[in-house]
Amino acid sequence: MERKEGLIGVERAEKECDVYCPICRKVLHLEAGQVIPRCCGKPMIERS
Repeated sequence: MERKEGLIGVERAEKECDVYCPICRKVLHLEAGQVIPRCCGKPMIERS
């Protein structure tokens, strides 16, 4: 995870995966290296 002074931490997908929002259940497909987005104020979670 990359962090910059004064900013919210940025997490990137280590491999191709799907992530989902634990609140609204939105699902996104990410490629390796893409930033894992926040949705409904929470970081999206990798789907198993």
